[in-house]
Amino acid sequence: MLRKDDMSRGLFRTSFMILFFSVGMFEIQPEETYTVVVNAANPVAEITRHDLAEIFLKKTRKWRNGAFIDPVDLSESSAVRTDFSKDIYRRRVAAIKAYWQKQIFAGRGVPPPEKIHDLEVLRYVDEHRAAIGYISAATSIEGFRVKVIEVVDNK
Repeated sequence: MLRKDDMSRGLFRTSFMILFFSVGMFEIQPEETYTVVVNAANPVAEITRHDLAEIFLKKTRKWRNGAFIDPVDLSESSAVRTDFSKDIYRRRVAAIKAYWQKQIFAGRGVPPPEKIHDLEVLRYVDEHRAAIGYISAATSIEGFRVKVIEVVDNK
């Protein structure tokens, strides 16, 4: 016959095992540290991570309306750029810099302009109708003619 202590331990072990194994079933989504912005006149409302990478690597050069895309980066020392690079390219900033060095050396292109801080990115996107950039998710876009677009998983 089972004693009450044995039953309690068995119930505790079973509960612990269910909890332990069920935690892995739910994927915890990290909160985004950056926000992608475009000029307010741009009709785009969302963009895939793949398309965003293609734009910032200048492999995709035009919006659907035919306007040339004008991407703008934060400086390589920016923590937001580090997060953007990891999330969008799945690479470190140094790997993206190496990509651009090869492109420059081969005469195939130059990287997007770099801005020191979020306000410079917002000013640039505000002033260039075909521009796209990213800023810290904590930065307000109030006072700028820009809008936030949603970054979605690749379809």
